[in-house]
Amino acid sequence: MEWNIPTLEELTDKIWRCTACGNCKAAWNYGPPPEFGEICPAMVEFGFEGNAASKGKMAFARGILDGSLPWTDDLLQDMYQCTVCAGCQSQCELDHKPFIPEIIEAMRRKAVEDGVGPMPNQKVIVQSMRSFNNPYQGPRRARLDWAKPFKKAGKPLKNIMKEPAPVLYYVGCTGAYNLPTRNVPQATARIFQKLGIDFGILGEDEICCGSTSMRIGDAKAFQRVAEFNMELFKKLHDEQGVNTIVTSCAGCFRAIKKDYSLCKDYDKMFEGIKVIHTVDFLYEMFKEGKLKFKKEVPWKVCFHDPCHTGRHLIKFEVDEDGSKLWEGAYVQENLEDCLYDVPRDMLMAIPGIEFVEMERIRKDSYCCGGGGGCMTGFADWAAKNAAKRIEEGLSVGADKMISICPFCHYNLNAGAALLEREQTLYDLVELIDMALEEDVSGKTVY
Repeated sequence: MEWNIPTLEELTDKIWRCTACGNCKAAWNYGPPPEFGEICPAMVEFGFEGNAASKGKMAFARGILDGSLPWTDDLLQDMYQCTVCAGCQSQCELDHKPFIPEIIEAMRRKAVEDGVGPMPNQKVIVQSMRSFNNPYQGPRRARLDWAKPFKKAGKPLKNIMKEPAPVLYYVGCTGAYNLPTRNVPQATARIFQKLGIDFGILGEDEICCGSTSMRIGDAKAFQRVAEFNMELFKKLHDEQGVNTIVTSCAGCFRAIKKDYSLCKDYDKMFEGIKVIHTVDFLYEMFKEGKLKFKKEVPWKVCFHDPCHTGRHLIKFEVDEDGSKLWEGAYVQENLEDCLYDVPRDMLMAIPGIEFVEMERIRKDSYCCGGGGGCMTGFADWAAKNAAKRIEEGLSVGADKMISICPFCHYNLNAGAALLEREQTLYDLVELIDMALEEDVSGKTVY
């Protein structure tokens, strides 16, 4: 398959559009009155201009391109100490704006191509992808362990490789292998069974979406698994009747919707297939009256917006030919794909829920600190950053924090552990599962 993954050299013009104004270092609300808050996790922690959102990273990119900045351990560390959360992209108002995360990841791709990247702690991901097709060093036989309770209860999950179904639940590696986050796929499967959804899973045949590889610059590993997945999805559509792929993982959702679209065969491979996040899928059923909450969940909660279901899905309009403003001008952004309203609407519909907002939300949300390979490369910093976000939730009086990403689930709970608090982060599907009391047949599930 042919891919259009840009090199650092191909992004040269975009790199030079940065004026180093520094607005990217903070989340601005122009008011009145004007306010600002921290937005770049690396700048907050390290305070060095090289870590300062896109301002510092673009200086690195220019030096790498013209050869004045050779690869050193310090340069690599500063380059990889970035969650690629796109917080800086939200703040930039220059023609540089639409390309910032891609430039940062292109630097990492060049580091990998030059044989110096990724970081030592992240090389376990590279090896694990080669050996196991997942970043967790998890053997294929263990990928289905999360589903054992369903088989034990006499409600085994359909293997979509053997039995047809219109809906494929693509679990993702984090939900399958990361023990603390197995509640997410388990809650999702319980909900689907209660609602009578005809769905199946890939089980041991599922492999990584490739998101983690892409984030750390290993484009070859990403392409390998992405091509396998696209061919498999097309086969499932043609032979098993799959027309909808549902995923609970923000990283998988972003990868399949956005990263896979860099393949020139994307439209052909996904013809007749809808890719949707679990919460959006359930929201459609909620609007149709097929999902009704029967049980109270008496919690006071806030919502954490994951980067990969928010800022990373913003569509940017660029004036390519100069017909609107000037050639290459950033025109405007479209937030229609961002999951901002849907999870909040679902939360507030659950009986007993009292919903409060944190200060930094939606496209100005503060990253949990786990993305961009940082949860593996810089685990201590990732947890420390997560603790800051947990504290923000506590400051508005929330008993629990809710999100829709297994990565955020794991890392924010690691942050809560640093604060010596009990589990504070729940996935929204866990709450939906709590509020659904009976299955479609009217029999009590619990």
